[in-house]
Amino acid sequence: MAKPALEITKNKILHFDEAMTLTGFGRFNLFVLLATGGALMCVIMETMGMMYVIPAAECDLQLTLTMKGYISAASFLGVVSGSHLWGFLADTRGRKKIILTNLTVSFIMTLISSLVPEDWLFVLLRYFNGLFVSGASSIVYAHAGEFHNNTYRPKVISWMSTFVAFGIMTLPALAWLILRSQWSFEIPLLEILFRPWRLLVVAYGLPSVVFALCIAFIPESPKYLLTQGKNSEALEILKKIYAVNTGKSPEEFPVSKVFWDEDINNTKNENFLKCMWKQTVPLIKQPLALKTFMVCVLQFGVFMSTSGLAMWYPEIFNRLATYERDNPEEEVTLCNAIRYHVNNEELFHNDTDAALPHCMDSIESEVFTIGIITGSFLALTYIAIGGLINMLGKKNLLVGFFTISSAAGLIAQYLYGSGILKTLMSLVSISSTTIGVINAVAVDLYPTNVRAMALAISLMFGRIGAVTGSHITGLIFYQLCDYTFYIITAINLLLIVVVLLLPTSPRTPKMIETIT
Repeated sequence: MAKPALEITKNKILHFDEAMTLTGFGRFNLFVLLATGGALMCVIMETMGMMYVIPAAECDLQLTLTMKGYISAASFLGVVSGSHLWGFLADTRGRKKIILTNLTVSFIMTLISSLVPEDWLFVLLRYFNGLFVSGASSIVYAHAGEFHNNTYRPKVISWMSTFVAFGIMTLPALAWLILRSQWSFEIPLLEILFRPWRLLVVAYGLPSVVFALCIAFIPESPKYLLTQGKNSEALEILKKIYAVNTGKSPEEFPVSKVFWDEDINNTKNENFLKCMWKQTVPLIKQPLALKTFMVCVLQFGVFMSTSGLAMWYPEIFNRLATYERDNPEEEVTLCNAIRYHVNNEELFHNDTDAALPHCMDSIESEVFTIGIITGSFLALTYIAIGGLINMLGKKNLLVGFFTISSAAGLIAQYLYGSGILKTLMSLVSISSTTIGVINAVAVDLYPTNVRAMALAISLMFGRIGAVTGSHITGLIFYQLCDYTFYIITAINLLLIVVVLLLPTSPRTPKMIETIT
């Protein structure tokens, strides 16, 4: 029988990755996946949830088209504003405490925003909500990844992204459950009428409380502690992980000391801005500068072509449902349905005898159903990616999904039938599942002492892409519908080129693979 590459004997002095491998993979790791994946789901619900809140709040807040755009963009702009700061703090103050702060304060902002009477105040609070929740959107990837060795890390980060799909499913499910009610009650002190959409805002924020409690039970990242020179604390955490996963005593962990081969981070006592700049500089200098540029381009492109368009999905599916209702005997392409809506609006505005449009704050029930189905499809895709990522490789997965998304967007311009169009729109969104793969690539490309900052900055560019995509879609979709999908195809083709040029991630050390 072949002897293992790394003998398991007591009191060994091991490299961190080797010691982490000896802790095994079990209940502790699954709880980390639940807690960090749940935190990621909170980010999706807080930022994307406005697509269902805006139509329902239109009458109460007297929302104009411009103000709807501001509300849609507010959380994303908050995420952009805070990403750099939270990445720096996570690398210098610790992952856990920053994530806890982010989730707790973001819920407070959500709770207050559900009670405001003015649209501008609602926009402001949604911005601050995004500002605080932004930390969780990037730091959780680093936090989860640092509890796993090179074999499990890509899988776990990809499986974390499954919670993004759960969030996408939960958004329409909660909206359908809450918005179909017609109740209301007045709060004289605040001068508001509390209606279902306000409860929906609170419901979208509640998971932040639940998963903040889960994060509280996870220790600080042992790899982060090593970069701070706290080797003994890191070892104690590894012992606890070993005990939870194996059911054995912590004292049976066969390692007496762990070491790490990266520089210790000594930036705590420096000037804040100087320290923040010092943490950023390595990312924009060689050998990391090109990697940073490529990862940021990937994040920007994926978010622009998926999240930007996704904010308009309820609108798109509403238009398809309207066309089907008005023309039950006809089948139409996606963009023809949009043009039909535009033509009707123009006829209304040209008719001087037409009555003024009344305020409508309802959403077609079909939109909720499609949202749940799309989320389910994405969840299955995320799960499949977690199983295939090591087998097929990160680059091959990225190229494959970008190709499928491009093809679906182009074909949707020429095929007829509502069912086919809805299926194709779901396939267009499949490239959103690559965000987890891109983050897995980023985790492998950067050293621990700048990893959270790198993820934060790359995801900041992703959120800028989401805001850009949402605004461009809003500007051209009604007048130049076809070009929206041509732009998405062009973006995906560019991303394929970037993926092919990406440096190859370091291979998993043989001895670590043998142990697992």
